[in-house]
Amino acid sequence: MEGKEWRTISYAKKKQITNSLFLLPLIGLIVFFAYLLVSLFYISLRNVYFGILEDSTFVGAENYARLPYSRTFWASLKFSLTFGSVTTLIELILGFILAYFFYSKFRGMKLLFTLLINPMFMAPSLFGLMNRILFNNFIGLVPGYVKFLFGIDIDFFSPKNIFWTLVGIDALQWTAFVFLIIYAALLGVPVELIEASSIDGAGTINKIRYVLLPYIRPAIATAAFLRFLESFRVFDSIYVLTGGGPGNLTTSISIFIYRTGFTMGDHGLSGTAGIVLFLIMLAPVLCVVKLIKRKW
Repeated sequence: MEGKEWRTISYAKKKQITNSLFLLPLIGLIVFFAYLLVSLFYISLRNVYFGILEDSTFVGAENYARLPYSRTFWASLKFSLTFGSVTTLIELILGFILAYFFYSKFRGMKLLFTLLINPMFMAPSLFGLMNRILFNNFIGLVPGYVKFLFGIDIDFFSPKNIFWTLVGIDALQWTAFVFLIIYAALLGVPVELIEASSIDGAGTINKIRYVLLPYIRPAIATAAFLRFLESFRVFDSIYVLTGGGPGNLTTSISIFIYRTGFTMGDHGLSGTAGIVLFLIMLAPVLCVVKLIKRKW
């Protein structure tokens, strides 16, 4: 557009054109995601092995019919749902307790705040590798101190302990994320509400139950939604810590897709599991959007 033509356009038109430019990255992201989704669906309809798409044949819904007969798929789906639900609940509780603790203000809170959010900025794979060493039964500091202080010889990576070890490590890294969301919401609670409840003689529990929780409910729902999605599709931290083992005990749905596609070479079935994972994750997204529209 030439300089003269641009100067003759009204201010409203200029603003509309400028604002539309900011949508270009979003449009590009949507197009890219749509391309990936269509490609994945195309692969799920063919018997692609070891990435050789040229030699594959069209099999229709055969991969979708094969997937329900896979015990590993159902075991991984069960693990992901359980792991996502448990970690989300624990992180919500701990995040709210920490947020309320910091909301009360105390000396040294800035230093503690910095230390608390540090794990969140580490790559999950690196954080998992660090904890793999720390919790190692032979050279790890944590089992060593547990044995020294309490006389208990514990193997954190044994089949009976591995699930709660993974939950604890995930909570150690991502409770800070929930804490930040809830803490920001608490800072937005009007002081007048707190003062009015104090004048009415409300105790701490009643303040939390009838004043704070209803006000920050959207923030809690957002934190729960984001953390469940991340925990449900977890891959890197668990893969580094256990590789999905022992056996298939800690195989998440993402690790199942990776193993099926890149270890077994069955990209058709892997693509099918990817489409199923997308549809499963779509359900909570639609629920949250519906709740937001209700404007709590």
